[in-house]
Amino acid sequence: MGIKERREREKNERRESILRAAIQVYDKEGYHAITMEKIAEEAELGRATLYLYFKTKDEIFIHSIVSYSGFFNQRLENLYAGRAQIKEKLLESLWFTFIEFYEKDRASFNATLYFHQSEMIRNLPENLRILLDRSGSRNYEYLSKIMAYGIRQGVFRDCSPKTLAEVVWTSFLGIIHLENSKQAMSRKGHRAVTWKLALEMLSRGILKKGD
Repeated sequence: MGIKERREREKNERRESILRAAIQVYDKEGYHAITMEKIAEEAELGRATLYLYFKTKDEIFIHSIVSYSGFFNQRLENLYAGRAQIKEKLLESLWFTFIEFYEKDRASFNATLYFHQSEMIRNLPENLRILLDRSGSRNYEYLSKIMAYGIRQGVFRDCSPKTLAEVVWTSFLGIIHLENSKQAMSRKGHRAVTWKLALEMLSRGILKKGD
């Protein structure tokens, strides 16, 4: 490996360490307590070095969310590519893909939820709003394509694929929001049980065989 390639690799590794550090600080202290200094300290970098990569903490978080969202996009793409083999279990496979996305990095998932609140989106600079929107739109596009396939194949009820994608995805997000609230209130959670029941209820309402 040449000097140029090694430097580029080191630069990418340092950038990724910043993104990870931001999520770790968010998970421990919450968004409003975060400063660039805390992120630099967590990443074991000088503040000046941090500013060579990012100018604001929001910029760091949006890039972290987009990077994390890329995993979800790849899983949805893979699911769509294998749609014919899992046709009868399309909804179940999609639901477990949601769970896999959440379990991969719960802190990043929760940070993603936080930054998708309307108040946060409104306060972001336009370039970061566009970046966040494009990332979410790619995932939504695949969700809609999966739903459209299920409808065409007679697996799902005949309805708008985009609306169906929103119903299923927001059902999952709602459970996460509820369980996060329970955790914040030191109440016992029932995430796995709720996931299972939600999938059962969605299946009864969405699958064509439920007619």
